[in-house]
Amino acid sequence: MLTKKKERKTKKSIVEMLMRDMQGTAAEKLALFQKLRAAGGFAKESEAELRKVENMLRTFAAAEKS
Repeated sequence: MLTKKKERKTKKSIVEMLMRDMQGTAAEKLALFQKLRAAGGFAKESEAELRKVENMLRTFAAAEKS
């Protein structure tokens, strides 16, 4: 009998989750990200990835204001 291999689901990055799966402006997403980060919600994520996400959200928020 043939068995079907389970396809491994790719883990969503923080950016994908915030930008695609959550509603609101970039400024609102940035505020939520900062609250979650301060509360330790991203303890298992690398600091480099978190800095990258925060900088990207800041850029998007600034672009929305213009």
